[in-house]
Amino acid sequence: MNKWIVIVGIFFSLSVMAQEAKLESAWKTKGRDLVTSIAGATWGEKLFGPIPQAPVVQAKLPAIPAQAKKVTDIENYTKLKKDPTEYDRLPNERKRQFDYKFLQELFQVTRKTEAKDEDLSNWLNTLDQGGSREGIYQALVLDEVYAALENMEDKPSNRLLDFSLKFSQRFINQTFKKESLNQLNLYSLKRILTEKGLDLMEHYEVHNLNDLYQWYAVFSSELATEYAPLLKTKIRQDPRFEYHLEWAKSMPVQHIKSEFIIKLHSVMNGLQLLE
Repeated sequence: MNKWIVIVGIFFSLSVMAQEAKLESAWKTKGRDLVTSIAGATWGEKLFGPIPQAPVVQAKLPAIPAQAKKVTDIENYTKLKKDPTEYDRLPNERKRQFDYKFLQELFQVTRKTEAKDEDLSNWLNTLDQGGSREGIYQALVLDEVYAALENMEDKPSNRLLDFSLKFSQRFINQTFKKESLNQLNLYSLKRILTEKGLDLMEHYEVHNLNDLYQWYAVFSSELATEYAPLLKTKIRQDPRFEYHLEWAKSMPVQHIKSEFIIKLHSVMNGLQLLE
């Protein structure tokens, strides 16, 4: 009998305090924990309700159109605007450091060579003046240097072909024949798949930013799960879907796109060497 008097007393005491403090979940948590320690979990849930569970975010790809809009479509000039992120609030000098690192990585994964100081300086100035990371990537893979790389005898390995077929079917909703992809070399294959991925991301950027975050998070999570050693950095090797989803939500769209570019090229470069 004394036990029930204590429980009821605790309940009413917490109820009064909750009314004064406009009851927040912290009171329920404390009350539930206290009653549970005295009378068990059943009474704790009866008096304060079940322990709230965080919503489960499913690692599921959003709908992928059979043919994503191309970057030249007029509709793509009406992209959804994203609120300023923490990155946007950084001092310009700090942003410049991140841009510099991006350019170094971009040259390395696209051309498999170190960038020259002159190139880094020129492209850094382009970013300073409002240029986009995606635009710089497009310029690098459409110039004469990259055209020469695409003419090299560097046929894709079987592992790279298998990955390319899997990526195409799962992430851009397109099916290619293995023998068709085998006619391309490493550099052509990287450019084509990356451009198709960017077209899809552009489609999401116009229609639904949450779909863009979801798609990127699934892509990053599965890449980290299956090809972690090829991604090199611990952050990119993290397989947690929720981590990549929250990162995408917190960063500018251009950074999401640049991470996609770096990750896809890095894995494809690595698979080419694992014959």
